[in-house]
Amino acid sequence: MYYEKAKALMPWLSGIYRSLHKIPETGRDLPETTAFVEKQLDEMNVPHRRCAGGILAELSAGDGKPVAALRADMDALPVDEQTGLPWKSCHAEKMHACGHDAHTTCALGALKLLAGEADRAASLRVLFQPDEEGDGGAKPMIDDGALDGVIAALGLHVSSEYPVGSVAAISGRARASSDMFSVTLRGRGCHGAYPHLGIDTVAGGAQIVSALQTLVSRETDPLDSVVLTVGHFEAGRARNVIPDTARLDGIIRTLTPESRERCRARFREIVTDMAKALRMEAEITVIPSYPPVINNPAETEFLKKSAAAELGAEYVFVPGFPKMGVDDFAYIAEKVPGCYAELGCRGQGQPFEPLHSPRFYPDENCLPAGAAVIAAWVQAR
Repeated sequence: MYYEKAKALMPWLSGIYRSLHKIPETGRDLPETTAFVEKQLDEMNVPHRRCAGGILAELSAGDGKPVAALRADMDALPVDEQTGLPWKSCHAEKMHACGHDAHTTCALGALKLLAGEADRAASLRVLFQPDEEGDGGAKPMIDDGALDGVIAALGLHVSSEYPVGSVAAISGRARASSDMFSVTLRGRGCHGAYPHLGIDTVAGGAQIVSALQTLVSRETDPLDSVVLTVGHFEAGRARNVIPDTARLDGIIRTLTPESRERCRARFREIVTDMAKALRMEAEITVIPSYPPVINNPAETEFLKKSAAAELGAEYVFVPGFPKMGVDDFAYIAEKVPGCYAELGCRGQGQPFEPLHSPRFYPDENCLPAGAAVIAAWVQAR
């Protein structure tokens, strides 16, 4: 049982996690995080190399043994932390609000557990990955050979929806696909006291934002799932001036290829036609982003059995439906049989805070659970 061994490592795991939490970095520029992880790997004598902005580490089981891959994302978010923890972020407006510091800690913990094994059933290759929250760091690592020779892959992501000491995994479609968009609206600026002399991009943009929601509420089957988010709306600088331009940025999340194509097309139609009706011009950019995460059924069952052996069957959950979050683990799962699972991190009595909240923090007791499940998943090969 790795769980008891992992619990004995709790002071070390907690130290690793808190050190990482203090130094959040975003995108592909992770110099402090990378240096810290490499130092831990060196101390454990785990071979590693730089790989497309990340680190590829492998604890070998010997010739002829299979290679299992773990994705451990390292990047943080541009969020101003409000947890008040003693080990809170030292970097202004940057925070590990999605728990990637916990993922990296669990990966290092699993390597430490397996390093002590005289006989390993499989090699563990860890993709310490940058930029999951941005344009995606998984695909460049794959292109640089990160999955060469790999037979299976695991992505373990913390979730405050589940209690500490639990794991949740769904077979098949697990996460949505996404398309990012940007819209620049061009009208005619004028004095705010004389709106009839201009073309109001603020009022027009607000109507477009509202109209786009009908794509979800009135054009999508209620039994399907689509989420359209406008997360950035910028226009003007003065309270009494109607600006020439406005900019909208957002993302469309869908679960099926049919919905994805329909939403892309209708998004363009709604924005173009609404802008024209309101006498504005619209420049539209749609950037296809991550594909859906599709869990391999056999690999998902394998992970659930491994987790049940460590944590107990009562602590292995099966979500009733996929979630609308996105993750570039999708690229990994396209290449090799993969499972994207959730690691419960909500402590008893701990107030619920969702991922990406400035108040989110995982109960640290999830760390030995995650390390143990990863080690068990590797050794069950």
